[in-house]
Amino acid sequence: MKNNRLKTMNCITVLDFEVGKVFQYTIGKDHLCWNPEYERCEQFLTGEGHNLSNINWMVHNNEEIIAN
Repeated sequence: MKNNRLKTMNCITVLDFEVGKVFQYTIGKDHLCWNPEYERCEQFLTGEGHNLSNINWMVHNNEEIIAN
């Protein structure tokens, strides 16, 4: 069941403390073979220019941002 939940994840949200911004990436729609394993996510984030030692990130399936 754990793998089924992972397959539905199509967003990565990043708190980047180095630049003081929040980033959200929609994955899966353009990357049909996306598999959100921990190592693969870190490879993706590094490829986007994030410094792994200065970020927190999570994978999820809802693009909604709650502001308050």
